Amino acid sequence: MNTIGRDSSRAEAQETLVGLLATPLITARTNPALFASILRHRVAVGDWVARLGYRLVLAGTVARLHRDPAGPQLTAAPPPWSPPARRDLVLLALTAAACEDTDSTTTVQELSDEVRALSAAPGTRVTAYDPDRRTERQAFVRGLSRLAELGILIRRTSDETLLRQWEEDGTGVGAGFEVDRDALLQFTDPYTVELTFAGQALASGQGIAAEEDEASRTRTRSQRLLRVIVEDTALLYADLHPLDAEYARWQRSWLAGQAVDMTGGTMEIREEGMLLRLPEDRLTTSAATPAFPAATAPMWFALKILDAVITEGEPDQLGQIKLTGSQVDAVATRVYTANFRALTRTLSDSPARLRSVVERILAGLGLIRPKGDGWTVMPTAARYRDPKAIWEPILDDIL
Repeated sequence: MNTIGRDSSRAEAQETLVGLLATPLITARTNPALFASILRHRVAVGDWVARLGYRLVLAGTVARLHRDPAGPQLTAAPPPWSPPARRDLVLLALTAAACEDTDSTTTVQELSDEVRALSAAPGTRVTAYDPDRRTERQAFVRGLSRLAELGILIRRTSDETLLRQWEEDGTGVGAGFEVDRDALLQFTDPYTVELTFAGQALASGQGIAAEEDEASRTRTRSQRLLRVIVEDTALLYADLHPLDAEYARWQRSWLAGQAVDMTGGTMEIREEGMLLRLPEDRLTTSAATPAFPAATAPMWFALKILDAVITEGEPDQLGQIKLTGSQVDAVATRVYTANFRALTRTLSDSPARLRSVVERILAGLGLIRPKGDGWTVMPTAARYRDPKAIWEPILDDIL
């Protein structure tokens, strides 16, 4: 193979790893191109997965990346913009359990009946599922949709009105599904779950001695720091244990080289940490990278307020800007007043409403961290300093 061919193959393998990190459960039905690429580059991808301390399982037409915890400190990714409700997650987990006791084909009504029985079983520490309530049926259907997106459930009926009728009235069979057993078995892994709970117990100071904690920290240090860079794309020394931060500073060239080798991205090394920029010309990058800024009013105002808070205070020695709740409120009020005509109906209620929407976006991006009533503006926010965002009035605004 010539150099161009090798470079192209490596770039494709890097894109495959990024796609797998963004979507850890892949089936040949839900994403045939990525699944085929995983098989094609399984040696290179498998080597990178091993470096990160994860496990790649290939079972039939399913590929599953299991992110087993390592060491005493879990990766602290930013919270999702719109996290699912706790009730939705509970019903999703119960539905997945119900799928294990069904035949290869099933219906919405059959799964609903099984979930109701599971939730009411003795010793079950969840609120019993009540399909006679419309809100419960809606939450249950959202769980079905998520399982279908993952490829665990495969729709066998195309008539959407049947599902809507069941969701609205609780009548009929709803829809028919086929259960992909291989995908279902890889949905959760008891080994990963056990390690996760063990890590939570360690974080709360239960069950493991301090010397074991330090031994685990030392043994897994390089792996954990590499995970932070590859998974979160930003490693900030302020977030790390002092010994981990010292190691990251001394080994920044090695860490950067490893991350670039796996993803094909470029690394920015700064005084306050490291930032991995994924290649913009690859399809999997768009799935792994939040679209910010974007041409929507909430995003535009998030950018405006972010720029305003960057200039509101002075960065500390860690590159962070700490603002009180009144300082954030004052910024939101200024932006609200100066740009009132550009506000959409959902944002124009009050400066408090504007702040609430923008806070969720910026926190989901990891650019700020709400602390009590105030904000901690992270060093990565400086990348968006002095944006050139211009609002142009349209005819409806003028009339």
